[in-house]
Amino acid sequence: MVDIIVNESFEDDSTELFGNLDSGSFDSSELFKLRMEADEVSSDSEISELISYGEIAKNLSYDLPYQREGALRLLRDLNATALLADEVGLGKTITAGMVIKEGVSRGWFSRVVILCPPSLVDQWVCEMSEKFDLDFAIVENESDWKKAYVVASIDRVKIFNRKTGKFRHEAAHEISWDLVIVDEAHKLKERNTVRWRFVDRLRKKRFLLLTATPFQNDLLELYNLLHILKRGHLGTMKEFRKNFLFRGNKRHPLNPVELKKKLEEVMVRRQRSETGVCYKSRIPVIVTVEMTAQEKIIYENTVQLLKSNYFRKDGSEINGALIVFAILPKVTSSSKSAIESLTKIVESEVYHAGTKEFAQGILDDYAKLEVDSKIEKLVSLVKEIRARSDDEKILIYTRHPTTLRYIVEKLQKDEGIRNKEQDVRNKEEGIKDEGEEALRIIEFMGGLDREEKSRRIDSFKRGEADILISTDTGAEGLNFQFCRNLINYDLPWNPMAVEQRIGRLDRIGQARDMYIYSFATKGTMEEHVVDLIINKMCCVGLVIGELPIILFNLGLDAEGRSGRNKIEEKLMASFIEGKGNLEFFARGVDEIAAEIAKGMEEYEREKAENACFLDGKCAVDGKPFYKSV
Repeated sequence: MVDIIVNESFEDDSTELFGNLDSGSFDSSELFKLRMEADEVSSDSEISELISYGEIAKNLSYDLPYQREGALRLLRDLNATALLADEVGLGKTITAGMVIKEGVSRGWFSRVVILCPPSLVDQWVCEMSEKFDLDFAIVENESDWKKAYVVASIDRVKIFNRKTGKFRHEAAHEISWDLVIVDEAHKLKERNTVRWRFVDRLRKKRFLLLTATPFQNDLLELYNLLHILKRGHLGTMKEFRKNFLFRGNKRHPLNPVELKKKLEEVMVRRQRSETGVCYKSRIPVIVTVEMTAQEKIIYENTVQLLKSNYFRKDGSEINGALIVFAILPKVTSSSKSAIESLTKIVESEVYHAGTKEFAQGILDDYAKLEVDSKIEKLVSLVKEIRARSDDEKILIYTRHPTTLRYIVEKLQKDEGIRNKEQDVRNKEEGIKDEGEEALRIIEFMGGLDREEKSRRIDSFKRGEADILISTDTGAEGLNFQFCRNLINYDLPWNPMAVEQRIGRLDRIGQARDMYIYSFATKGTMEEHVVDLIINKMCCVGLVIGELPIILFNLGLDAEGRSGRNKIEEKLMASFIEGKGNLEFFARGVDEIAAEIAKGMEEYEREKAENACFLDGKCAVDGKPFYKSV
């Protein structure tokens, strides 16, 4: 049977073959009929159940009927060409994954591409692997498009060379895709953009758009979104203006009931109130660390080393970006990590003698250090949490393996922390109790194979340990809804990495409010960064998944020139430009906070308008924001 591309782009040849699509100079109804006939020819046999669900059920934390029902409707009723517009937090990724798995199991999908925001690429790959046993490759270069299942950062692959008139990744347009998925598809609202044209040119048999906010204050943008999804569904632009715009006002629809009906013909949307899904609150707790006089001297000398005494052997100054990206996070993570980094400087032949001498002086100060205030604060906090009840699991995050091992060592040595479960097992197994048992801690970091990861996760879930300590490389794929305490011993300057951490606890099934503890050393840059990321971004009442949308809308979730997240890059730039001056750095942090606040306000407005237009939930005097005529 010959494959039929039911959603192939007419963008390039529309003027030549049909005239101007927006001018109405052709018979749009005839074109629409052809489209519908193509849809009918290409539709697969009717399905009544997901035959693949048995395979994936064991990988899902919860059986949520609305996710299965959504996937079934998308496949059965809409031939997987639709707008999936579930509210944030309902798991659109899981529903889409069920569609992919079912299509693969039935032999319908042999080529699938997922286009998503940069910050969600790894998450998609992980979800497809962990939950659906599907290996998706990340598109890094053109040769990767040859692979059967791929995930690509839409910002990375949409690059267009105006001189040659070609897309850098034009190989994507030479493939006949069985399914194309675009996550956060509301960014396709503007038709005359490179992003819109890249997606439009993809040859696709089935096409899923995922977004919780398809309507963004402009009906013409809604038209553009549906136009790329299914040509002719709302007629030509001229017909749309005539039939659905009230006196040409792109904000107020004419015949809103009919417009909503047309939208519902290609849309699946569920609300949290319908599904019973409820997210608990994140309670931020900033754990302030007061430095001793000795520690202040060490910190000030460390900053001095990095900003004005950091030279290569030949006397040339080392690039400031290298300092903040490679060195600063390590020396601020923990005293153990700082000592390790400084020792490498002293022992390396790369550095200037003056730099090595300065670093050795700091090491000598560390050797005299009587108190490590940060680790002592952690020990105290762990005791406080464990004293709250008998069911207090703790997830601790650090950026560096050296710090992880240091935390384990300190917690296990402290006699005031006792592992009750370990004591019980010792008695059951006849092991003599010789006083306080060492605290049982599970270490979780990159490099573990899948089997070992599963073993350690299951051990934590079964209560064989009260604490799991992880690096960020081990953060993906962990689902710990049974735990409500998270400690950020050191904090990434990338808010998406922090959101990833919190997302291990803040998931469907979490039954209690969560405590998000974040360490911040007073009088340092850390104090300002923690306030920005925790108090102004990650713990401000957003539902899991909303912060990535806001940052995506602002264009702040992608990588900057350095290859780092843009917010992290902005923070690092403030440090470099201000040469470690705390007041200058604080002003840079405030500028970022203002930009984020504006983005959040815009997102909340768009969310309210979508709830009004799509769900009939209007906040203004109980009436729709649009006018019915």
